[in-house]
Amino acid sequence: MKKLLLNTILLATAFTVFAQSKNTASNEIVEEEIELPDVTTVVNGKTFTAGKDSVPDYTKILPENSAPEVQLPEMEGVKTPKNLPENHNRQEVQSKDIYAQGELGAGYPFYFKGDFSIYRASGNSPFEIDFNHEGSEGFARKKADEGYFARETSVKGKKSLFGEHGTHHAEGEYKMSDDGLQLKSDSFSDMVKHTIFADAGSDWETSNGFLISYGANGAWFNRYGEVMQDSPTYKNFLDSTKIVDLNPYLGFGWTDGDGFKAMLTGFYGFQGNLARKENLVKIEESSSAERSHRGQFKLDLSWENDFISLGADGSVIFGTAIGSKSVLPACTARVDFKTDSFTDDRFITISARGGIDSYQEKIRDLENKYKFAASPAIPVETTDFFTKIDLSVPILTAFEAKTGFEFKKTAFKNGFWQVKYKEPLLSIANEDGTSSQIGLYEIAPEERTEINTNLGFFADISSFKLGVQWKSFWKDLPSLEDKQKLTFSAEYQSLNAKWNAGASMAVAFGEDADSCPDLSAWTGVRLAPALSLAFEVNDVIKLASGKSRDWAHSQFITTSGNAVLLVKFQF
Repeated sequence: MKKLLLNTILLATAFTVFAQSKNTASNEIVEEEIELPDVTTVVNGKTFTAGKDSVPDYTKILPENSAPEVQLPEMEGVKTPKNLPENHNRQEVQSKDIYAQGELGAGYPFYFKGDFSIYRASGNSPFEIDFNHEGSEGFARKKADEGYFARETSVKGKKSLFGEHGTHHAEGEYKMSDDGLQLKSDSFSDMVKHTIFADAGSDWETSNGFLISYGANGAWFNRYGEVMQDSPTYKNFLDSTKIVDLNPYLGFGWTDGDGFKAMLTGFYGFQGNLARKENLVKIEESSSAERSHRGQFKLDLSWENDFISLGADGSVIFGTAIGSKSVLPACTARVDFKTDSFTDDRFITISARGGIDSYQEKIRDLENKYKFAASPAIPVETTDFFTKIDLSVPILTAFEAKTGFEFKKTAFKNGFWQVKYKEPLLSIANEDGTSSQIGLYEIAPEERTEINTNLGFFADISSFKLGVQWKSFWKDLPSLEDKQKLTFSAEYQSLNAKWNAGASMAVAFGEDADSCPDLSAWTGVRLAPALSLAFEVNDVIKLASGKSRDWAHSQFITTSGNAVLLVKFQF
C-alpha cells in the first residue's frame, strides 16, 4: 500500500513538472517581442502652426482582431503625420485591438503641445478618447502679459456600435480656448470660450429595405471677457454670451438593395439665450432676440452603381428666423462619376453639385471660427444659389491633377454671416464724451457673390512627394481667405523609412495680402518601433525677423512662427 501511494505521488509530481515546463515554453512564445503597427494622430483645427495640407496623407493602416460580422468603415483620425516617417516593417498583431498613442512637444517662443488618444478603430464596437492641449505665448517677440498668447484644450470621446441591421453612435466633447486681446481692449485682457457638445443617433435597415434614422445633437456655449481692474463693462453680448442649441431629427426611407434609396427626414433646430434678458439684439429678420425655432422637411432620392452616383433632394424650411419669407425652398442636384484612368488602378473622378443651399449658423460655430469677434444676435438663415464642380485626373503612374470651381450667390436676401476684419473694432461712447474700445469685431450678415477656383498638381516619385496648389477668389473675398494663394510642398522619405524631411511655402497675393512667404520645414526620425522624434519650424522668415503676421488682415497678429521639438509614441 505504501509503495502504491509512493508511486502515485511520484507520478503526480512528474506530471506537474512536465505541465509547468509546457506552460513556460508556451508563455515564452506569447511574450515574444512584436513590433507595434505605426498609428499616430494628427491634431486638427489648430491655429498655432503653419498648414502643410498640400502634402498627401498616407493611408490608414490598422490590424483587425477578427473578421467583423458586417463590413465596417474605420473611424477617422488615424493617419501618419507629415513630420514622421512611415514604418513599412509592420507585423499584424492578432491579440490586441486597443491602442494608445500620444505626442508631447515644446518649443520657442513659449510653446507647448500635448496630444493623447486611446482607441479601437476596427471591429463592431470602435471607440476613441482624445485629450489635446496646445498653447503659445509671446507672438513676434511681444510679451504674453500684454495679451499675446493663445491656448486651446479639448477632451473628446466617440463610441460606435455596428450590428447586422443597425448602426449607433454617441459623441461628446468639451473645448476651451483663451485668446489674449493684445492691448486692443479698454475693458478685457483676453476672451475665453467654453463649448460642451453632445451627439447621438441610430440608423436601421430592416430585411425588406425599410430605413429608420433618428438622433439629436446639442451644445452649450459660453464666451466671456476677463475684465481688467476698474474697467467699464457693458451688460450685454460684449461682456459675455451664453447660448444653448438642440437639434433632433427623424427620418424614414426605403432602399431596393440595388442602388436606389429614398429618404424623408424632418429636422428641428432651437437656439436660446441663457444670459440676462436683452443680452442679445433683435434683428429685423427674426421674431425674437432670445430664441429661434427652425423646422425642415427634406426628401432625398439617390441611385448608384460601381461607377456613378446620382441624387436630388428638395426641402421646405420654416421658422422664426428665416428672413422675409414665411417658407423657404432648398434643393440640390448631384452627380459623382469615376472611370478608369488607363494608366494604373486609379480613377478619373468628377463630382458636381448645384441648387439652393439654406442653413442657419450657430453662435458657437461662428465665434469659434472667427477669432476676436462676437455675434450680437442669434443668426438668421443663410441662403445661396450655388454650383460646385471637382475633377481629379491621374497622369501616368506617379502624378495627379486636381481642379475645382465653386459659385455662391446670396438668395432671398439671406446673407452670409462673417466678420469684416478690415473695419474698425467695436467701441462704445461714454457719458463724458470719450469712447471705450471693446477689442472685438462684430459678426454680421452680408450678401455675397463668390467665384472660387483651385488647381493642384501632385507627384509621388519613389521617395519624393511634391505638390503645388493655386487657390483663387475672383469676386467677393471671405474674411479668412486671401485673394490669390500659391502653396508649394516637397517631402523626402528614406528607403528604410527611418527618417523623413519636408518643406512647404505659401505665398499670398491681392489686396492687404502679406507679401512675406510663409515658409515651414520639418523632419522626423524613428528611434524605435514605438518611439519617434520630430522637429518642425513654422513661418521661418517671420520667426527669424521677429516681425508679425496678421490674423486674417485684422489688427491682431498670429503666432508668427515657432520652432517645436516633438516626441511621439504608441503602444
